[in-house]
Amino acid sequence: MKQLPSLFLVLMAATAGGCDAQAPRTADAATQEAAPPKKDQDMSELKPPSADSVLYFIYQRDGDGAVSYKIDGGATVSYWYGHEFDLDGKHYFTGFGAKTQGEGPDGDDGMMDPEHVAISQATFTRVEKDGKQAWSKPDTDGYVGEFGRMGRPEEIDDSRKALSYETRDGRYLLAVPTRDFTDGTDVRMFSLFLFDPGSVDKLGFRQWGYVGGIPVSDDNSAACDGGQVMPCAAATGTLAFEQAGDGLPKLKVSSKGTTIASPGKVREMTEADSVIYTFDETSGSYKQ
Repeated sequence: MKQLPSLFLVLMAATAGGCDAQAPRTADAATQEAAPPKKDQDMSELKPPSADSVLYFIYQRDGDGAVSYKIDGGATVSYWYGHEFDLDGKHYFTGFGAKTQGEGPDGDDGMMDPEHVAISQATFTRVEKDGKQAWSKPDTDGYVGEFGRMGRPEEIDDSRKALSYETRDGRYLLAVPTRDFTDGTDVRMFSLFLFDPGSVDKLGFRQWGYVGGIPVSDDNSAACDGGQVMPCAAATGTLAFEQAGDGLPKLKVSSKGTTIASPGKVREMTEADSVIYTFDETSGSYKQ
């Protein structure tokens, strides 16, 4: 394994930045020297860590700049999604990775569903070091849950933005827009992740945990063949957080459009079709 240069730990104090960053295109940026900030430069201009640096910190294997590669045991690791956010006065960047079945994900003992991938994370905190912007050495976890199908992670939906909610007790709920296509139906979803830096809850994960996925929209136009095969129906939904004291919010999905009402018939959706999801501590996920 290659030895990383010491500058790697500074992690790219360049001048461009972003909030929700999927696999940054400049994979070699992690090894570039940090440019000294201007005197009036805002700390938010710190560039997010690169995809390959996130994978290195999680799996301790150098992919030579690649954002997907094989490691010991035949498993494939890949960068999935990045998110930059503020919580309780601190600025964070979390990069999520995915690992296919191989010898089994960290902490899973090979018991993962073979259809799924194991989700991992590296969370960096923004700091000042010698007057320069920098990211701290990250907190990492090789297993914060599992999702996906056919050995692939959920597909990111670039047409929508991530949503988030800060609880009064210091936790952060992240809803990542994802999509799936199955049986001719395009399904839009949110994959949900909970950040708990203060260990407020009693869930089994450490800082981050995957807490389920919920569908919000669907469109069967690819399967209905203009109504010749089945009724054509399409609904577009929105996700809203409903505060519940100091704890995790309820999630409300409201949809507009059409849905299949009975064999051969569709109807317009109304407020009565709204769905409420609540967090179930026993399963550690949101359920209807």
